[in-house]
Amino acid sequence: MDNTTKIHKIFDVEDDAVLHVEDIADITKMHVESVRRWCRSGKLQSYNFGNKYIVVGSDFKNFMKQSMVKSRWEQMLNE
Repeated sequence: MDNTTKIHKIFDVEDDAVLHVEDIADITKMHVESVRRWCRSGKLQSYNFGNKYIVVGSDFKNFMKQSMVKSRWEQMLNE
């Protein structure tokens, strides 16, 4: 993954921020259960404490960068 990939400023959080699934659902405008599913599946790196997921800001930003849709020609370059 290219570390210079920029994400939109609405997804830019402090690297050491502690985010709950509700925070991420609010930021991404996704359902809370979708965020939990990302955590359970390992798509979104997280910590689990008593069925409560915690996500570090830097992990959230990496997830958003990886989720960014690339144009077809960019996809072909990476193959």
